[in-house]
Amino acid sequence: MSERTNNSKNNPVGKIENIVFDLGRVLVKWYPEEYIEKKYGKDIAEIISMRVLNSREWLEMDRGLISEDELWDMKLRELNGLKDVLLDLKEKTLELLQPIEENVSLLPLLKRMGYRLFVLSNFSRSMFRKIRERYKFFELFDGLVISSDHFTVKPEKKIYKILIETFDVTPSVSLFIDDKLENVQAALELGFHVIHLEKPEVLREKLLEYGIIVSKMLGEGGAVL
Repeated sequence: MSERTNNSKNNPVGKIENIVFDLGRVLVKWYPEEYIEKKYGKDIAEIISMRVLNSREWLEMDRGLISEDELWDMKLRELNGLKDVLLDLKEKTLELLQPIEENVSLLPLLKRMGYRLFVLSNFSRSMFRKIRERYKFFELFDGLVISSDHFTVKPEKKIYKILIETFDVTPSVSLFIDDKLENVQAALELGFHVIHLEKPEVLREKLLEYGIIVSKMLGEGGAVL
């Protein structure tokens, strides 16, 4: 039997049937700039952020147009003076993608409550395959839409429509959660209810605020019962 309690009376967004999660900084840690700054300094971290992590080539990798190996080969040629830093980051990437346990722990509860759970995320094909194989919480999702599999990225409307059409997701009864404002705005324009999750540690608080979960479902310190 479903434990779901949300309805139009106690839920400010109305009836919700589907919850759509981004991965990075929502369910999975992704703070490579902090790692680089701590190890190599702020100046190097800024270069890596601008020239690698937020580069056109990184977006092409997320779009599925180039592979992860091709990206690193390009960047090693382009930033040869930072070869050691780049190789370090390349080797460290999987380790940096750790579950945000306090948020992942909510997934079984949401599943028991009868919500359909989905992932909609910008991710390279090979790296997503690795984390999916590593972490069992992916088994809880009813569907996964990963940018590199579809050659489109958030906030382009096409990727949201793939989710909608593939899994029969009706935006008006769906909650979309993402850390980037532009992605949230695109979902809002398509009719989704949204949470702009600026800090991952407030997800539980936001779900309580929206009536998706209620406090009696949580134990001392907010632990899921």
